[in-house]
Amino acid sequence: MEEGPIPGDRLTTAQAAERLGVKPETLYAYVSRGLISRVRGSDGSTFDRRDVDRLARSGRRVRSLPPLVFPSALTQITDHHVRYRGLDAVELSGRWTFEAAAEWLWTAAPDPAPWVDAPWTASLLASLPGLPEHALPLDHLRVAVATAAALDDHRHDTEPDAVVATTRALLRTMVGALPLARGGRVVSVPRDQPIAEALWRRLSPLPAAPARVAVLDAALVLLADHELATSTLAVRAAAMVRADAYEVVGTGLNVTGGARHGGASLGLEALLRESAAVGPARAVDLRLRSGAPVEGFGHPLYADGDPRAVPLFARLDELEGAPERRAMLDTFFDVVARRGLPRPNIDAALAAVGWCAEMRPGAGETVFGIARTAGWVAHAIEQYEQPTFMRARVDYVGVPPRPLPDPSP
Repeated sequence: MEEGPIPGDRLTTAQAAERLGVKPETLYAYVSRGLISRVRGSDGSTFDRRDVDRLARSGRRVRSLPPLVFPSALTQITDHHVRYRGLDAVELSGRWTFEAAAEWLWTAAPDPAPWVDAPWTASLLASLPGLPEHALPLDHLRVAVATAAALDDHRHDTEPDAVVATTRALLRTMVGALPLARGGRVVSVPRDQPIAEALWRRLSPLPAAPARVAVLDAALVLLADHELATSTLAVRAAAMVRADAYEVVGTGLNVTGGARHGGASLGLEALLRESAAVGPARAVDLRLRSGAPVEGFGHPLYADGDPRAVPLFARLDELEGAPERRAMLDTFFDVVARRGLPRPNIDAALAAVGWCAEMRPGAGETVFGIARTAGWVAHAIEQYEQPTFMRARVDYVGVPPRPLPDPSP
């Protein structure tokens, strides 16, 4: 309970939550997402009254606008579940491969046809430009997709069967475009090698043991779709104007990487490395005192925590990583919990998997991009079949009409 006098321009947690009409947990989620800042003091957290009022006005304005809704039979999100075509994604993550989940989203059939390379895959991988060492894996994916589009003479075919066949080959190409973790070479994915195993060999230097690959496969299934997330909204807009499969995936990848969507795990990966160097408590406190958000905690759609994160945290031991890494990770999440942050979400789980598996920086957003390609294409196929065209409008809040000023003499 927060007590004691505070300045007139500051609000306590209870006051700020009441003014916004949310629970304190949601208020802290706003903090973690960078929507509002807080100052921690001996009497608890306080919030700038102007920030709270601005956020409250924004919320009222958004609620007064008509919702942007797309009819979809793909993914349903409730307080505790994510379902792909009626099947619980958490349950699927322990039973199905990523390929099966992708096919289910694309065709409503879980038994995938063989995934094979396109005729141009080998030449594409051999001709990719060498990116600098500091380039993130996501950069390699974007370059590969743009190059593949230029090589495919049938890229503009948006019939469902053609799009599915294209995406099977494209996903193998995207993974193949990532340099191997051992040796740094770019090589094609061997025929019949599962996507999860091929991706593991490109993100982690640890051997691709079946148990480890199974955890990564589960992450891919859990991330395959999430209804109308930001990147998926962009993808559906692209598909609405009949962008082809490569343009659809490129659109999604170009939205992915933002700290609030897809790329949230990247900042948390850096914080974990800092925690290993200076200690979790010091690293977390430095981040909080700086006012920078700690990404990966809380989710606006799940009041009781992101259900997709739970199975990944439960399987960290299956990665058989270095014990000292796991010990540091456990301490880090204990510190975060004591500092009052919301529960970790799927981005935090991705960062945890990457940390235990010694994956390269940017691994989390790479897993996100590969996995979500399945969902993006499923939404594109659905959108291609809808004849409607949407012309979105803004809610103009600028100055009223006024005459042109006289020209300067």
